[in-house]
Amino acid sequence: MLRNIFSNWFGLFLAGILGAILTPIMVHHLGNLYYGMWVLLGSLLDYAGLLDLGMRTTLFRYVAYFKGGEQRGPLNEVFSTGMAISLGLMTFTILLATGLSRVLPTFFKFTGHDKSVFMVVIVLLGLSIAASFPSQFMLAYVRGLQRFDLYNVSLVVYATARAVAIVVLLELKFGITSIAIATAILTAASVGMNWALVKSADPELRASRGCLTWARTREMFNFGFFSFVNNSGESLRYYTDSFVIGRMLSVALITPFSIATRLMEYYKTLVSGISGPIMVRLSELSGRDREEELREEFLRATRFAALLSVFIGCMLILNGKALIRLWVGPALLASYPILVVLTVGYIFTWGQVTGQLLIFARARRHKGLSWWTLVEGAANLALSIYWARKYGIIGVALGTTVPLLASKLIVQPWYVLKDLNMSAWAYFEGGLARATSAGGIFFAGVWLLLRNHGMAGNYFMLFGSCAVETMLFAALAYSIGMSESDRRTVKDQWRVVAMSLGLARGV
Repeated sequence: MLRNIFSNWFGLFLAGILGAILTPIMVHHLGNLYYGMWVLLGSLLDYAGLLDLGMRTTLFRYVAYFKGGEQRGPLNEVFSTGMAISLGLMTFTILLATGLSRVLPTFFKFTGHDKSVFMVVIVLLGLSIAASFPSQFMLAYVRGLQRFDLYNVSLVVYATARAVAIVVLLELKFGITSIAIATAILTAASVGMNWALVKSADPELRASRGCLTWARTREMFNFGFFSFVNNSGESLRYYTDSFVIGRMLSVALITPFSIATRLMEYYKTLVSGISGPIMVRLSELSGRDREEELREEFLRATRFAALLSVFIGCMLILNGKALIRLWVGPALLASYPILVVLTVGYIFTWGQVTGQLLIFARARRHKGLSWWTLVEGAANLALSIYWARKYGIIGVALGTTVPLLASKLIVQPWYVLKDLNMSAWAYFEGGLARATSAGGIFFAGVWLLLRNHGMAGNYFMLFGSCAVETMLFAALAYSIGMSESDRRTVKDQWRVVAMSLGLARGV
């Protein structure tokens, strides 16, 4: 599991670096209006992921389950069903994008030349979304086989090619339309690459019409429906803010808000790197009916997830203002208060990510949690619209954070504790208390130090400060944030890494 997590982090780190480099380049070349338009359409792209009807999560779970049972026939059925569904989704998406290109420009108050550009880019990104369905379904299959290394190869290759294409086009003075064309072409090309990765991971895979069965399709759609409901709630949480700002305030104001949300995406990406391997492990233990071992593994994973989430959240709050000033310029420092508001909610969200993973891995109480997530997303949208009128873009951020805290502090823990037959105190003491203590000491100490010395004036100072803070948190995490068994695990894994690098000898 640890190898898969590090593989995820490596791929996500490289993709994140490319994204961090691209953001200021695109802001300065496109300007606030067209960059805001790109972010707005990017939110549409993310929202269109709902059209997969929860099949990516379904494929991932079912492939892991049937691989564990070494069932060749069901694996072929799951893959063939997924590909058939993706072809239908491609057709629907193209038609939908064509229709939206007629409606959305007027909705967001674009006129003249900007309206024409917006219409064309919607169609182009619609083609990109359509091509992404078979590509993403193939990657879900690869991840279900626990070949996260191949998944990350695809991620890095695509992100690198896209970043190079965007930079070259911008330097040649091309605009947003050319970037959209390049994105569509690269997404289509990724389908062939991902098929090659699937065959590399599973040479015995056979995909054919004969593998399509109504029973398997119905089973997958049943699970996928509630995954879709859950994803709908999360999409309302993460991807509606740009729409609210564009409609209620101004498209240009999407840019400062997007700087904060981009950092939140990196936050989400870092923690999501541990999600897939953890879900596979919890699914295996649940399938083997090892309840006591499952509880211990859940609490251990929660401790590590909470430590990671607290660390990232504290670092963003403590160093976010300096990072924004150096990254995109002092003109966008208005992003920092938004960053702080969103980070508070994310600390609790990703610190307890193992709870949501457990519910879907067990597939016993995922229906109720899915509906509650949808309710939270709807509350997010309603509050963001209401508070946008009163408080501007800060109100939109509050609209995201407030219902998120209610969901993650009350609703999700209730489902988890009921599923595991565990007390609230056992959950807090065994999963969250250590991370809370280590994080509180770390934040207070560093905040007092930075208050007296001010912000870092350049990247060298910022990186140096972050390196020292990281070492301090690592010491606190090891001494306070981990149990004795956690420390033994860390020592054992470090010994394995050292041996693989030739720095230590096996016993």
